[in-house]
Amino acid sequence: MKNKGPVIPHEELQRGYELTFDNALRFLGAALAVKEYPDKALALAQLGQEEVGRTLTLLAAFALETNESAWQWFWRGWADHTLKGHRAYLYEIISPLRLEALRGDGSQYAGSPLRQRLSQEKEAGFYVDFDRAANAFISPATNVTAEEAGLRISTLSYLLVTADAVRRVILERDTEFRFAVFGELAHRICSETLNQQDMHQLAMEFSQRSERHREAFDDLDVALRGNAAFLTTLFISRD
Repeated sequence: MKNKGPVIPHEELQRGYELTFDNALRFLGAALAVKEYPDKALALAQLGQEEVGRTLTLLAAFALETNESAWQWFWRGWADHTLKGHRAYLYEIISPLRLEALRGDGSQYAGSPLRQRLSQEKEAGFYVDFDRAANAFISPATNVTAEEAGLRISTLSYLLVTADAVRRVILERDTEFRFAVFGELAHRICSETLNQQDMHQLAMEFSQRSERHREAFDDLDVALRGNAAFLTTLFISRD
């Protein structure tokens, strides 16, 4: 069955979490390295966003019960390409940080795909397609603009910045405890209907459980503020 798989021990989950985050970074680096080929940069950045979504799935798995029925949730999220790409956006619940851009046509871009589906970005960037309306084949080189590639790269960047803040806080100290804490937070973000304005209440709820919880969320706040300052310096143009 597609949604069935083994129950993964926490030690291996942690390894998978770190490997997946590193792979998302590599996709970002690869997209930047081939920016003179916007079609390939777009496809690589979209794959990177899928990996960012997977880091949240891996983190949420720390809150799962140790039975195969509970783990069907994990394996469904692990295999679903559409879900992976869109789950990355859930990091916006943890931090409101977002890079937005004014497009050439005057519209505001806030991270959503310019095509009908997010997955179409990698398809357009990697494969020759057939345009039925024009009755002609179309090359990725002419199907993707530098603007579209740049916008996806910027979205991947700000989502990675938030994911990195969570990762560093977990690995900084009290790691086993923090994987459990932020695993529960991630699972709630992935499985409940939450908005960014709910994050303050969630943080308060967790922080009131114990001093260790409060320290974890205090450290997260510091990390998020630091990463936001870094990203602002990196991407916001100065006069």
